[in-house]
Amino acid sequence: MAEQPVEGTKENQEKENRLPRVQKGKKKLVLLAGGLFLLLVTMGSILFFFPSILPDGINPFHKDASTEAKKPEPLKQGHIYSLDAMIVNLADTEFSRFLKIKINFESEEAKPSEEFDKHLPQVKDAILTILTGRTFAEISDSKGKGKLKEEILLKTNQLFEQFKLKTVYFTEFVVQ
Repeated sequence: MAEQPVEGTKENQEKENRLPRVQKGKKKLVLLAGGLFLLLVTMGSILFFFPSILPDGINPFHKDASTEAKKPEPLKQGHIYSLDAMIVNLADTEFSRFLKIKINFESEEAKPSEEFDKHLPQVKDAILTILTGRTFAEISDSKGKGKLKEEILLKTNQLFEQFKLKTVYFTEFVVQ
């Protein structure tokens, strides 16, 4: 009676053949991914529980004797010299602005030096000269304050022969 065309059966057979191939491909991919995952977990576990099998260069748990012996030296703190608070006019032309500043210096030496006390008037003069030449815009941000510290340190160190300051600290800094 009614026979199905040959072409229709071939198409149906091709569709049926495609489905198992896709499923076989997925199975292979899942098995491959599972095997790779299992291998990585096994290797990680072995290295975690038995780190001694790693070479010394890449073993994160191996403590080298040379790194234990090299501890950073504590920083030497020099003597701190404090100046009285100073009030200066800033170089602003629009408004009359004042700066109240208290400065401390740290020397390279731990002992106090008489040379600093001898040159104290020159130190104060150098600081006043630097500060009165600045505007509010120049010293209002942290970069400006950093530049100001560098300039004060440079000018004050030029006043001394053997004595050297290493750091400038602003312990009070108020602009009004």
